[in-house]
Amino acid sequence: MTFDRDIESFIKNYIKALKEKNAVVFAGAGMSAAQGFFDWKKLLKPIADKLGLDIDEEQHDLTALAQFFVDDHGGVRGELDQILVEEYGKTNLAVSESHRILARLPIQIYWTTNYDKLIEKALIEQGKTPDIKKAQSDLTVNLPKRDAIIYKMHGDIETVSETVLTKHEYEDYNKKRELFSNAFKSDYVSRTFLFIGFSFTDPNLDYLISRIRTTLGQNIKPDYYFIKRDTNTRIQRRQELRANSLKKYGLNPLWINDYPEITSILKEVESRFLRTTILISGSAEEYGSFGENRAIEFLHDISKSLSHNSYKILTGFGWGVGSAVINGVLDNMETERNQNMDNYLIMRPFPQFETKGKKLKELWTDYRKKFIPLAGIGIFVFGNKRNKVTGGIEAAGGMIEEFEIALSNGLMVIPVGITGYVAKDLWQKVIDNFDTFYPNNPTLISEFNKLGDSSVTNEDLIKTIIIIINHLNSK
Repeated sequence: MTFDRDIESFIKNYIKALKEKNAVVFAGAGMSAAQGFFDWKKLLKPIADKLGLDIDEEQHDLTALAQFFVDDHGGVRGELDQILVEEYGKTNLAVSESHRILARLPIQIYWTTNYDKLIEKALIEQGKTPDIKKAQSDLTVNLPKRDAIIYKMHGDIETVSETVLTKHEYEDYNKKRELFSNAFKSDYVSRTFLFIGFSFTDPNLDYLISRIRTTLGQNIKPDYYFIKRDTNTRIQRRQELRANSLKKYGLNPLWINDYPEITSILKEVESRFLRTTILISGSAEEYGSFGENRAIEFLHDISKSLSHNSYKILTGFGWGVGSAVINGVLDNMETERNQNMDNYLIMRPFPQFETKGKKLKELWTDYRKKFIPLAGIGIFVFGNKRNKVTGGIEAAGGMIEEFEIALSNGLMVIPVGITGYVAKDLWQKVIDNFDTFYPNNPTLISEFNKLGDSSVTNEDLIKTIIIIINHLNSK
């Protein structure tokens, strides 16, 4: 899919924010409405009917409509709360593909004005632990071993009476939920936000963002929001004027023609982000004609070079391969004077004992299916092991399995044929079916041919691999 210049700029900036752990998602009502929840207009229509009002005439200020209803009932929210519980208490609605993508990405902070539980449901499905902040008291404690924080700035359906909905509740927000305002302003100033399903008509958020702009002036960073271009030319013109106004707040529009485009863009973000993590798969009881000294040097230097080029390494610590890979990354960390290993390396050593009634081979397969999708590109080297019965050298079936799992998860595969064994067979498979593995990439065939040329030096081999990976990341 081809994207316009603004969306391309967003993808690059948001991936940078993901790598730096500064990416934030702000989910508005539109993101939940797409999954079957009512939007505010539809939710409050019964209230308008009971008041004898026309919802179309009142939609410009639905918080005032909610306030009219509460005031008309003597200041009691009971009936309004019941409507919220009946709508947002639904538990049978599935999360969207967009929710799943965002949950898979290393996003540590989510903000939302929604009362539902779709974000936390998506995170839990991905095996993550969300720390949910729905009241001011929640901000004073942290959930141990949390993977992400969800700030529900207008409350949660579990505590429906404390949700923010009426005009007076919005007016009192900075008094009764001031800590949320402060936390939002802190995140908004320093992180990159992506707003999804948000119309920027929320008076509370509008106030907070305007205060930030007043404080910072022109020293604002870019943030982004999706906006569906209306087919009505008059409405479209108003959208454009509104978008120009929001740019003064650092808010950049991502124009789409239909909502499914959002999922396509998020898929592209995920795909490109994963390609910045490189799986190095391999095992070696022996190194054959390549030679042990040269092999250790190559594994060390390719890992160091990838790390130096800002790629993160994923390793299963394969026998005869993993130690040299890790040493190469550590060498680069020392050069860059950075001791935060999480920025450079993902280590996934394999289970060593049978557990949960599963054989070791079955455990290893399950383990591979979990960690290989953390990368977007896979390098495959050597691939042999010693047969425990005969003592002979044989093909490493585990590496073949990793290759197949990588393909099934959309990884771009780079077998280094010159290292021999399984890697040579996989390289030949790629060469023989190059258009299948790399459609629309005819310029790469010459580089892949070098990966099987025994006359190529380590230095040129590493340069070739870097060229291929850089090319794949430029797409």
